[in-house]
Amino acid sequence: MASLSVTNLHKSYGGRDLFTALSFDVPDGCRLALVGPNGCGKSTLLRILAGEAGADRGEIKTGDAAGVGYVAQELSPDDLSQGILAFVLAVFPSWADFWARWESALAARDETLLARLAREQADLEARFGYNPEHKAESVLMGLGFTREEFGKTVGQFSGGWRERAKLARVLVQGTGTLLLDEPTNHLDLEAVEWLEEYLLSFPGALAFVAHDRVFLDKVATHVLPLGTAKPTPRKGNFSQYLAWTEEQEVVRARQAEKIEARIGHQMDYIRRFRVKARKAAQAQSKLRSVEKLQEELSGLAPERRRKSLSFSLPEPPPAEKVVMQAVDLAFSFSGGAPLWKPLSFTVYRGQKIALVAPNGAGKSTLIKLLTGGLAPTGGSVLPGAKTRLGYFSQHQTEILSLSGTVLSEMRRLSDPRCLEEELMGTLGLFLLGEEYFDRPVARLSGGEKSRLVLASLFLRRCNFLILDEPTNHLDLESREALIEALAGFSGTILLVAHDRWLMQEVAEEAWALTREGVTQYLGGFEEYERCRRREAAETPKNCPAPETQLRRKLDKDEKRRQAELRNALSREMKPKKEAYDRLMLDLDAVAEAQAEAERVLALPETYADHERFLRLTSEYQRHKEREEELLLELAALEADLAALEARRAELLGLEATQAERAS
Repeated sequence: MASLSVTNLHKSYGGRDLFTALSFDVPDGCRLALVGPNGCGKSTLLRILAGEAGADRGEIKTGDAAGVGYVAQELSPDDLSQGILAFVLAVFPSWADFWARWESALAARDETLLARLAREQADLEARFGYNPEHKAESVLMGLGFTREEFGKTVGQFSGGWRERAKLARVLVQGTGTLLLDEPTNHLDLEAVEWLEEYLLSFPGALAFVAHDRVFLDKVATHVLPLGTAKPTPRKGNFSQYLAWTEEQEVVRARQAEKIEARIGHQMDYIRRFRVKARKAAQAQSKLRSVEKLQEELSGLAPERRRKSLSFSLPEPPPAEKVVMQAVDLAFSFSGGAPLWKPLSFTVYRGQKIALVAPNGAGKSTLIKLLTGGLAPTGGSVLPGAKTRLGYFSQHQTEILSLSGTVLSEMRRLSDPRCLEEELMGTLGLFLLGEEYFDRPVARLSGGEKSRLVLASLFLRRCNFLILDEPTNHLDLESREALIEALAGFSGTILLVAHDRWLMQEVAEEAWALTREGVTQYLGGFEEYERCRRREAAETPKNCPAPETQLRRKLDKDEKRRQAELRNALSREMKPKKEAYDRLMLDLDAVAEAQAEAERVLALPETYADHERFLRLTSEYQRHKEREEELLLELAALEADLAALEARRAELLGLEATQAERAS
């Protein structure tokens, strides 16, 4: 039985249908990614599945008596007063209470109750393990907490760290079904990677929403696209889903082209013979056929997509060769030690740099020093004479005035020479059209505030952009648009982000910030990642214990088994791919023959030769039947290949996870 089963779910909000007759299953081992634009109902669906919100109608079943694991929105005063470790451990049952009941049943010689308690004990140990305290500590440390912080109360931490504590509590509570809404928010790179490994080894059912494309690709085994006409889970990760949708668009376009050609031939015949009495009945029959073909054609039309962010940054004004220079730059908070040794570096025109380091290393502090938000305690920051700086802060309130309206903030933040029409047009470009102009900034969502800051940068025509978490609050489509715009920008960029896809696609080099200074990786974020993993692998370790040696032997056997599985999958895929290519050639040939038969059938001389007309009609029908057969065979092969690709991706993901663990 599926751990989570949804049948005929309906939900409307604000007079608009979010889901209509939505049905899907999430079995154990399935990691279902809910994707779609902002407003399509992803978070609403998770809240309904968690029982935090109600559906208009439909049925939800879970096979786990313990319910589902879902991160609660609010923390109570009691929660805030608890220590972090105690807060997480609160989800575990009281073993003292259990053993008291056991002793009582033992004293009463109640065999029935003892048997029930034995089953309860086995269930508790299966769900929480034999050492739940160790599990809770491991999860907290994986999410970035230190052992020294375990005694601090939840209320002593900032909002982002409280969210991590709530996530830790859900991960250790032992349910077989997890529902996670943006679990990578507030996590640094190391914590995100730890969470990926944790979820890859999670044996239950997982449904989640994430805007981190790398996370989606590594974790998801299935994708459910919401906001489409008929949302249906598709096997594979997010990139595989995108490839499949592109392929389907090509197939639909090809089918639509064929139908349009058939309609054209039919209409030629109708126009030619409609007025002739002998052919009028046939022309009328053709007209009915055209109407059916048009219905079929309308079913192949691409779905109407919601308006999404799409823009290119304007050509920036020229800058000098040196855009910015730091000389012996130092900073320390009042009474504290310096964050790093004095920093000296130069940012040159056209560089695109990702500034990387763990949380707490001082990335945002360095950004504020470069943008003038903080004064250095030593050294200096020297911008170039022609440098026009644009700054995006992950904390929009550092830039935006919440009391102003959207249009007034756009006017304040943009180039003062901009015309009102430019301000309004650019706001529309960033999906903040006329209905937003007089709206107070305080009433905007996080994503809308981010788009407002980006819109102001657009009109300031800066040649040096410093961006601190620019993809925060943006949905996947908006992130892709921003990444494309930044990749095509001819100016200089220095960015801080936890979005690995953004850093891979935009940054041409990575600068790693440590207490010792800045290390430059000219190969970009990917080179930085390779070096970081290699350094971790080369860190000296103590002589392995016998059980470690045994584990290595088992790992070696597992690698051999995985290689055999990979080879078997390749052998199974090869003939299917070859068969698919042959069928595509056959389909093209049949389509050409069908089109030629249609062309000849539409000629007046063909109709005059009754015997030839019948023969060509029979050939045309055979071509049509063969086309349908080929399409069915292609669909079956496509499904087989997709399943094999998903198995191979899952195997490669498992190997990558094991390799990372080994390092």
